[in-house]
Amino acid sequence: MNRATEQLPPQGLTSPQHGDALPHPRSEILALTGIRAIAAIAVVLHHIRLPASAPQPLKQLVDAGYIGVPLFFMLSGLVLAWNYSTLTPKDGTKLWRFYIARVARVMPLYWVVLFYLVLVRAARGIPQEELWRHVLAIQTWSGDWLVGQQAYNAPGWSICVEIFLYGMFPFIVPVIAMVARRYRTAGLVLVIGTAWAVQLILVGYFAARGWADLHAREPNSAHRWLYRNPLTRLPDFIVGISLAFLLMRGIRLRVRTANVVQFVVVAFVVVLSSLPRDGGLMRAMFYGAMWTVPFGVLLVSLAAQPRALLSRFLSTRVMVSLGTASYALYLTHRPILPGLGQNLVELGGINPYFMVLVILGMCLLIGEGAHRFIEVPCRKAILSLVRRRSTPPPEPARVPVTSSSGASS
Repeated sequence: MNRATEQLPPQGLTSPQHGDALPHPRSEILALTGIRAIAAIAVVLHHIRLPASAPQPLKQLVDAGYIGVPLFFMLSGLVLAWNYSTLTPKDGTKLWRFYIARVARVMPLYWVVLFYLVLVRAARGIPQEELWRHVLAIQTWSGDWLVGQQAYNAPGWSICVEIFLYGMFPFIVPVIAMVARRYRTAGLVLVIGTAWAVQLILVGYFAARGWADLHAREPNSAHRWLYRNPLTRLPDFIVGISLAFLLMRGIRLRVRTANVVQFVVVAFVVVLSSLPRDGGLMRAMFYGAMWTVPFGVLLVSLAAQPRALLSRFLSTRVMVSLGTASYALYLTHRPILPGLGQNLVELGGINPYFMVLVILGMCLLIGEGAHRFIEVPCRKAILSLVRRRSTPPPEPARVPVTSSSGASS
């Protein structure tokens, strides 16, 4: 891929990580790696939950941690477009290497965790339910709630969505790139507005039909269609891609402006997440449409001004390290929670608030270990194998032919 000529944010960047099957034309935006840690920790706390004695607003805030998943999908589109903005379906070798790189990124650890859970079910005499769907990461297309989300590793449904989004990326990014070239910032804003409008229309439709109030296990529920279905996660992904092209156009924010924007967005998310959301309409909005604009504004501010306070915090070594291992944390935490004493939090225990921190810390350690010893080695092994097989062998050295007059007797 050709290197971009657009201006890039001058700070908060590092050289791209090695190991991918395609060269990255741009540097990593550290704050966007750091915010992945926040999203993953929010999901983990959502599953740990707080003791019954916790203040209701705080319990509501922690329970809303699942909104980190739509943020992941938006980040996925942004980061992919940031790195592979010129990829098209006609790229041949680059295209299949892109797909191999995506599979190597998410599937090895996914399969390892799934294999562990298969062994657990076998040891307990529990039948293996639609295992082939989970092996292929297509389970969330099923209308059966148990198959689509609850069987085996519950967070695995989002990997099914990611695989679908990866498959669509080379077909979407050329369209948005064309919009960016022809219509510039106004065109990209229109794309973002259209994606958000689609989300709002879907929320309104489900609320009007009464489906927003259905339990997640119901086939027509908003949880199934607006939260877990790969098709309805496309708007998040498209918004993320559009944000990347906005950033490539050289968006700049003053430090003071970025600080204000980030504070307002974080305060909005925290306050709104702390409020009751008993109605179906509000729950449906929380599945994604509520956060499209604030998350988009936050991501742009983080990338456009790395000297802002939140940008600097998320770019610290600790946060970047946690963000790098966030996928492993997200994928491994749910199966191990019962064994880490989650029931002590729910039942009260000696100090349930301390137990929340202990369990979170253990999840972080296990996630870090899974990242270092499973995720990274497997990804490098797969990509190394692909490179060896796709690189033609060197031609044998040619021996120069000399004339007979120059040969020694």
